Amino acid sequence: MALALRTQTRQKPGEMYRGPREPPGEPRQPHRSPCAAPLRKVRIPQPSGHGDQGQGRGAVVARRMNLLGEPGVGLSGGPGKPVPNVAEVRTLARGQVWGLLIALLLLAMSHLWVHRHQPRDVVTGAHGPFPAAFGAGAPVAPERVVRRTSGFDEALVHGLYVRETDSLSGVTAANVRTGKEYWRYERPDSETGVDTFDASERTVVAAFGDGRLIGVDLRTGKPLWHVDIQHAKGFRTTALAGGQALTEAPGAVRAFAERDGRSLWTAKTPKSCPDGLVITAYALPGHLSVVPLVCNVTNPNRDEYYLLLGIDNRTGKVLWQQHTAAPRLMVRGGEHTLVIPDPNHPPAIQLLDVNRQGATARSLTAADAWDAVAAGGGIVLSAIDPGDRSEEDHDTLLRAYGTRDGHLAWQLRAPTGQEYGFPEIADGRVYVVRQPFLTGKDTGRRIRADLLVLDSGTGRLLHTLRLPAMTVPDESRGLDVRDIGDGAVSIGWRDDEGGVLIAAD
Repeated sequence: MALALRTQTRQKPGEMYRGPREPPGEPRQPHRSPCAAPLRKVRIPQPSGHGDQGQGRGAVVARRMNLLGEPGVGLSGGPGKPVPNVAEVRTLARGQVWGLLIALLLLAMSHLWVHRHQPRDVVTGAHGPFPAAFGAGAPVAPERVVRRTSGFDEALVHGLYVRETDSLSGVTAANVRTGKEYWRYERPDSETGVDTFDASERTVVAAFGDGRLIGVDLRTGKPLWHVDIQHAKGFRTTALAGGQALTEAPGAVRAFAERDGRSLWTAKTPKSCPDGLVITAYALPGHLSVVPLVCNVTNPNRDEYYLLLGIDNRTGKVLWQQHTAAPRLMVRGGEHTLVIPDPNHPPAIQLLDVNRQGATARSLTAADAWDAVAAGGGIVLSAIDPGDRSEEDHDTLLRAYGTRDGHLAWQLRAPTGQEYGFPEIADGRVYVVRQPFLTGKDTGRRIRADLLVLDSGTGRLLHTLRLPAMTVPDESRGLDVRDIGDGAVSIGWRDDEGGVLIAAD
């Protein structure tokens, strides 16, 4: 679109070519090169009425001839191959160079204008030094509530509380000690917003509904990379496992490097599962990733079902696949063990011994219908309501089973009028909230509850923390332990409404 401007002296028809002007009083001495043709005198015929003033017809001038002895340029329509004039060539070259420079400048300016007017990501922070963790691993004896906050789908990482922004346009991290925002990353022009995110010790990876997957640095909040997965729109999920960010793509599961977003591998799903959701991912020894999927989530003409894939996490080769049940209730029970409800026997639990060759199921049967709610350190934990007195479940009994032999290891019953929330297991300890019975009539009621720390192998009570009073949100079903890490534990309502407490040693 650039216009190259250059100035030329146009010669009138029949006008004698004069060449460049010479200083007055100094006759021009033409340069004679060894290859130059001899100078000859030629008579230039002039059409009547069109000659230059001061020169008559047939004016005799010295002209340079080409090697064939033919007249050179300067004769309008004259014969012969032109012999270029050095000054004109230089002028023409300068004009072309300036034209090219102007074109490049206009192109750069237009690119800058378009870039400035495109939707841009917004990063606020980081504010102050990177917060230190409260400790290494799970807290041994949490003695105080260090922060009361709100949010859902949050993660505790290295002294930060990471969650989705209130507008769902990005993710934010708050300093747990001060409660102040440490950084915020947003895509304000994203119409779909964040669907899910996952966090590691270094990176936060968020999946947007418009097909974008983005990695954000945990320390700064600045984006590290992003990929746009074509045709992967709608609800999106992501999971971090072994330094890889996994997400779904049409007919496949894809993995990207956590820190730089390099595409690592693509695992094809079966033809019966053209569209699915990645529920979570487990990185197991032997370069094995186990990925539970919900298949056919967007196709009303296909039956929705659950699939477990064993994938070589170096190449993306699917080593094995297995139908399963309720992958959202799956928990990891050990280095090579996954725990999941048995689809054929509802009161039972499947223990899956997993390796590169496949998943071998062992059933663990209990007297009461129950779900595995936590596992770790060779223990599977369930919270059940043995009385089953009403439509509202009140889990008044904790039962722990050994994953090796399936035998009951211990059980703990709540005092009358109290129940347990969903527990978590970390570093050989069970963290669970004991609270009053809650029903739909308790909305707005202020309650007091206790955080219990138990030995996961024996059920012995190790520590109790009295929690501050909390207001029951609409139709909440109880307080659960939400996350444990870096010396802190978060506690929140099961329906993600209301406040969240964070306790530490």
